[in-house]
Amino acid sequence: MTNESLVHGLSAILMGRNEERFLPLSLPPLQRVADEIVFVDTGSTDRTLEIVRDFGCRILHLPWNNDFSAPKNLALSHSRFQWILNVDCDEVLVDDEGFRERILNQCLAEEEPAWIIQIDNRMVDGRIHPSKALRLFRNDPRIRFANPVHEGIADSLYRHWPHRPPREIEVRLVHHGYASGFNKQKIQRNVTILRQWITNDPDSVYGRYKLGMNLRFLGLASEGLFHLGEAIALADKDADRNSLTFLEELVATCFQAYMEAGQQDKAEQLKQIVGQWG
Repeated sequence: MTNESLVHGLSAILMGRNEERFLPLSLPPLQRVADEIVFVDTGSTDRTLEIVRDFGCRILHLPWNNDFSAPKNLALSHSRFQWILNVDCDEVLVDDEGFRERILNQCLAEEEPAWIIQIDNRMVDGRIHPSKALRLFRNDPRIRFANPVHEGIADSLYRHWPHRPPREIEVRLVHHGYASGFNKQKIQRNVTILRQWITNDPDSVYGRYKLGMNLRFLGLASEGLFHLGEAIALADKDADRNSLTFLEELVATCFQAYMEAGQQDKAEQLKQIVGQWG
């Protein structure tokens, strides 16, 4: 789909397999604000397809191949509107009256390729762990997802819009996946994919960061800390590090990991390194 053929409006994209539990929560607010919902199914055997049909989603199919970016890029290639909102099946958009017009008007008024939004991660104990992510962006052929897991568009932005850190916009998603409890099977799957990613691309700051975090979730604290430290070292060499939307979370996670490991000297060194970044 070319830029010239795109229509003013918003396409919401999702991908998943066997997501019948969360889709009745995530789809209603998207239906209210999006001009279309594009869902890529990777092999569901439960009621997922029935649910997305009931909500009028456009359905595409792609067999699962240990690559989260491929289904998202397929969704992009079939999206018909000028702006894309990328949502996971266990996330619920917090919308309000006039949400659609407010967001689209701001997107049109400012020449930004993408925006950072807030994600409120609901934990098992009821706490909210906030994070930020690039989830709202132009439907532009230069913007595509990268990474086999924890997929994102940051690489495209750094390549085509260098030295232009994305800004924040008032869009919020509530992530319910963590509240349902620790899913060891999914974490182990992610670690397997992440290990292969790092083998192929050992200098990926994001890959090291995510591998470190997932290893810590599995209780492999020492190995996880190693990869977090490697991510910090790689970020320290990156002149464009301030464009990394996850940098603040990486630093905070690594600092906490050093403290938990009783390595206060390393934690202090981390403070000094970050202090020199400016």
